[in-house]
Amino acid sequence: MNELTVFRGALLLAAPIWMLLGWWAWTLNAEKLPRWEKLPRNRPYGVVLGLAALIWCIPHARPIVFDWMVPWLWPLAIGGAILGYFFLDYLFARATGGLLILLAYYFVHGTFDFHTPGAAVLAILYWLVGIAGICISGKPCWMRDSLRAVCTRKRVRWCVGGFLMLVGIVTLIGGILQKGQ
Repeated sequence: MNELTVFRGALLLAAPIWMLLGWWAWTLNAEKLPRWEKLPRNRPYGVVLGLAALIWCIPHARPIVFDWMVPWLWPLAIGGAILGYFFLDYLFARATGGLLILLAYYFVHGTFDFHTPGAAVLAILYWLVGIAGICISGKPCWMRDSLRAVCTRKRVRWCVGGFLMLVGIVTLIGGILQKGQ
């Protein structure tokens, strides 16, 4: 399996996830706020996402760490996730922000590497996703505040749901139109 196949598969896998998130955003309302308001501080889900983000970083860290550190990357990722569970507040929000940054980097880089049709539109949308990830990572309480706004304001709900759907649709189109090389 080559990198192009993995990239195309990632596009086709990410698209329905974005569309489901958009549909989920459209279904939120004030009655559902107490349930979803606690999500950004959730530790069990946060440690799973955080560990996934740290594992994703291992191949990127290999070229820049000293040779003696390479065998320690996996134990450090696992240890970092465990320490994060015990010492970080808003763990789910921080992990989500980190994953959004990694996802944006991967798709923007792959879009230009593999000459995806509609690369400019896809890149702009994923830059916005990456910016959202940076904001959430820097101020994790903004994820909670965003959920509150989506639940209580109809215009925000439609804009956020529409943006997530747009990202999903454009990602799906990019995955379908991606040609082999």
